Amino acid sequence: MIRTASWGCGLQSTTMIAMSVLGDLPILDHVIFCDLGWERAETYATLDWYTEFIEEAGVPVHVLNTGHIKDQAAHPHIHMPFWTDQGGHLRRQCTRHYKIRPTRRHLRKLLGLHPTLPPNPPSRAVEQWIGITTDEFTRARTSELDYIVNRHPLLQAGMSRNDCGRYLYEHGLPIPPKSACIGCPYRKASEWIDIRDNAPEEWEEACLFDQYHRHLPDMPPNPNSLDADTVYIWTGREPLATADLEASAAREHTADQLPLFLLPLSEALPSERQETC
Repeated sequence: MIRTASWGCGLQSTTMIAMSVLGDLPILDHVIFCDLGWERAETYATLDWYTEFIEEAGVPVHVLNTGHIKDQAAHPHIHMPFWTDQGGHLRRQCTRHYKIRPTRRHLRKLLGLHPTLPPNPPSRAVEQWIGITTDEFTRARTSELDYIVNRHPLLQAGMSRNDCGRYLYEHGLPIPPKSACIGCPYRKASEWIDIRDNAPEEWEEACLFDQYHRHLPDMPPNPNSLDADTVYIWTGREPLATADLEASAAREHTADQLPLFLLPLSEALPSERQETC
């Protein structure tokens, strides 16, 4: 059995891998990151810094270039979970297309097999770590494939998201930002405000992306709406560029936020590695 970790460069999966590197969890054989081509600059900085940190421990990091979600996010069977004028959102298909399937194909290659053709890997050939914490335990699932055994080390350790932040802070490691593509429709108002105020180029990209995809021609018609194909990346179902984000941010639950003493990546980098970012 090979032991692998699915790495999104976010807080939980990064903490899980750091715990392995530092000896608080068993050592990994491989770490896999799927690059959607439209991550935040801070996420790519996290990728660069922690890749060196992980590989110094002898664990290879595999970066899979799985496409460019910015250009393909409205395609049928691939699309993001855009918010619709009906109040809900489209089914999220991007994760399976850009992360789950490429990871499974790569796992087969690591086992010495063709990425898609028979034979199938032997039962329980892969132990796959997934960074899920106690505050999102409902996301934990068993694998639908016989050759993959899903493990959730942070859940087993009883760790919350805040516990992950504390762990990295106490070990002098950088605190990653939330991992999601720039135009992810699941972003909270506070996240959009952060992008708007601190990453104006990414904010402009997101607003243009939102405007460009206002109408999706491939969506099935809805008899209950005259404008059923109207979609948004902001959960408020209005143009991101003009949304009242401050009002929405004020209603967010502060319990979901990390403690204020935790530093962002740019400030938390140990001085000897700061130049790598």
